[in-house]
Amino acid sequence: MIPSNPNPTIPLGDKVDLWAIDPLVRWLIGTALAAHHTVLELARQSLQRHAPGNKLAPIFVLARANLSGNVPGPRSLPIVGNAHQLKHVDVYAQLRDLNEKYGPLASLKIGSSNMIVVGGDGSLVRQLLDKRGAIYSNRPLELVSQIAGRGDHLLFQQDTDKWRNARKLIVQHYAPRAVKTEHIRLQEAESTQLVHDFLHKPKDFMRHPMRYTTSVITCLNYGVRCATHQDRAVCSVEQIMEQFTTLNQPGAKPPVENFPLLWHVQYLPDSMMMNWKSRTKKIGELMDKVYGDLAEIAWERGINGLNTNTLAYKIRINEDNNGLTRHQQAYVCGIVLEGGSDIVAGVICSCILALIQDTGRQKRARDEIDREGQTYCNLYRELTNGAGLYDEDTLPKYEDEQEMPFVRAVIKEVLRWRPPLPAAVPHRLEQDDYYEGYYIPKDSSIICNIWAIHSNPDRYEDPHLFKPERFLDHTMSMADSIAQGDPFKRDHFAFGAGRRTCLGVQLAEQDIFLALSSFFGHLSSLPLPAHM
Repeated sequence: MIPSNPNPTIPLGDKVDLWAIDPLVRWLIGTALAAHHTVLELARQSLQRHAPGNKLAPIFVLARANLSGNVPGPRSLPIVGNAHQLKHVDVYAQLRDLNEKYGPLASLKIGSSNMIVVGGDGSLVRQLLDKRGAIYSNRPLELVSQIAGRGDHLLFQQDTDKWRNARKLIVQHYAPRAVKTEHIRLQEAESTQLVHDFLHKPKDFMRHPMRYTTSVITCLNYGVRCATHQDRAVCSVEQIMEQFTTLNQPGAKPPVENFPLLWHVQYLPDSMMMNWKSRTKKIGELMDKVYGDLAEIAWERGINGLNTNTLAYKIRINEDNNGLTRHQQAYVCGIVLEGGSDIVAGVICSCILALIQDTGRQKRARDEIDREGQTYCNLYRELTNGAGLYDEDTLPKYEDEQEMPFVRAVIKEVLRWRPPLPAAVPHRLEQDDYYEGYYIPKDSSIICNIWAIHSNPDRYEDPHLFKPERFLDHTMSMADSIAQGDPFKRDHFAFGAGRRTCLGVQLAEQDIFLALSSFFGHLSSLPLPAHM
């Protein structure tokens, strides 16, 4: 999915138009104000009876003074907090504005939840999410994943031994060394199919990258290819991602995580609660079916001696040691399928569309690909006494990536310019923490505000512009860039931070490079006319 160019629709200020608020939130505000008035009135009467002359007034002054160490943010209302100030669209743009107004560490109160938004130039991400990862790596309660997936969805799982064990299994299978040496040939073969699809079915242009990325993962996870974009696995993953993303959009369901009272109101019919429970159960049933069936296919092939090196088979054959149930095993592979297919396909489409609209930079990328391809062909002729087997049919290899700095820069810039998850998935703070005098309470949701960091002019010159040239000197792979300790030498934050960093960075980078270099190595594209 390609994020739209964000335009904030409402500032995070103190003025509130109550009639523009959703009815449910308006009701909560009314209830909060009534309760607030009652509490103040009781306090006033108590003071009159027990402390005539306001002798206890200094206590209230002192209590207020103790709040000065709180992370800065907009004023909030009782019970609802700042929920009334956030629109349902362009949330990440509003969070960027929040950091610009209150600083790199800003706070919001959404119902009963504290939200700490980390923006700025990226240095705070290093200080908090990376260096203090032991306490900043949990997840907030996500009720959708508790119903859909029965709590086994790895993306939203709490920081437990089960989560760490499952993550370790993924790391072992998708370690950068294995991806570079073992998985790369499969990716190169699938990129050949991708070019074929582009050439023979150009009308399905936007669907071919999804087939390509999904097939890479289904082969590595289950030993199963996806021959066309109409393959069941491709369509099922698209359906899962679309429904799951829609349900987790702001305003798509009642704010049950932030207002626990809504979760416990059992007598209200689901229709009055936006049918969120029934919708969530349907998504869970679909995920159980798709991930479970693929895991069974991998097992059947493995016990018959076929594709015994797949992730699903290796997990199941060692289930006595890893302690995972069959359902948990299916979801370990399922999270890899989700992240490695839909999200990576979206980045590929963003790269291609960016260069289609920028013919000058498209030509520069094509010239670089053609030059490297010609060098390879000339070398091959020398080694084969003039044979030209690969003159026209050769596709770029990932080993050529270091010789294509502009293509590499385009990929890094697209991930900065249009990150797939502009506000990332929230972390949760495990215990009270202090940073430079600011108090960050336990259980706060920690937002790595990727969009704000990527839009920071102190870090990136002209951040709103697509300028791949800014990364020409960045020679490290994205995985190496994340691993090195200096946040100012890091290329971007699109793959997250801390102990929740995406595990498939190397595979994703190879997927994107092969797709982009293969596409522009054999095809040329022009921007659509203005009237289309």
